[in-house]
Amino acid sequence: MSAFKAANPDAVFEDFIRWHSPGDWENDGSEANDEWPPRGKLSQRMSGPGNSWRKIWNDAPGLPAYEQKPLLDPNREGEKILHYLETVRPHQLLEQMVCTAFRASADTLHQTNFGSLKQMTTKMDQLYHTMASTLRPLQANLLSGNSEKIEDLKRLCVALEHVEKLLTLAASLRYKFIQAPRVYEAIFSDYYDFYLPNMGKGSADVDIQKEFDLKLQLRMNERQVVSNMFTPPTANQSWRKVLSMGNLLNGHEPILRQIVFSKRDSGSDCHYAVSTRGGPHMDDQKEIETYRMYVCGTSNDLR
Repeated sequence: MSAFKAANPDAVFEDFIRWHSPGDWENDGSEANDEWPPRGKLSQRMSGPGNSWRKIWNDAPGLPAYEQKPLLDPNREGEKILHYLETVRPHQLLEQMVCTAFRASADTLHQTNFGSLKQMTTKMDQLYHTMASTLRPLQANLLSGNSEKIEDLKRLCVALEHVEKLLTLAASLRYKFIQAPRVYEAIFSDYYDFYLPNMGKGSADVDIQKEFDLKLQLRMNERQVVSNMFTPPTANQSWRKVLSMGNLLNGHEPILRQIVFSKRDSGSDCHYAVSTRGGPHMDDQKEIETYRMYVCGTSNDLR
């Protein structure tokens, strides 16, 4: 106010309000904006009897900022901080560190971009409300060693852990299906409905291993997004797969492979068939011949 008076010697309280707090100035509805003084009135908050803003305006001298007395003495404020750190009790310092750590963790999660998932927006809002109610006694230094607030802090840790897991999945799905938001919203909703009943439990008690059978009809613009997730193998990878002698053992080709040839035949006049004995009732039974071969060589030998 002092600086405003110094820059505008003829200004009145209403001028300052229109500049500093336009929301407290009510126009009379006139469309003429170039009239002076402007037509209107102060809001009820600024026009009430004994208004502190008007009292300060009347008492404030017209001085530019560089001539005004500093609001804070930096040296004295710094000495106050050092004195506080030297005399603060350990449990009070720990309480402040706990509050700061929870808030920093929640703010870090809040910066993660998870798209337009309403479930995550609701969960983040609930997390902040839970933190506010749980940490309020710590900020007021009302926590005792045997208080039940310790259990509240443990439950807050569990809630933070569950929100972090959901947020990690939401951010991952958004990154993979950013061009198909309907797909990742459907996948996340399916998992959210499964995970929600377990959010009150600790991570050790939650079994998140589950196979989902969600079937989603893809639209034309979504098919390419999904197919791009499965990149085709390169020519070198395809050639290696063709020449492989089977399943690799610890990343290496096996030295020896066992190959089993089986042959089923019910005919008796076949040259390769085993003759049946025991009468006509055995004619319909299929005979099985098995041959085993052990191959030791290169993949070309196997081909």
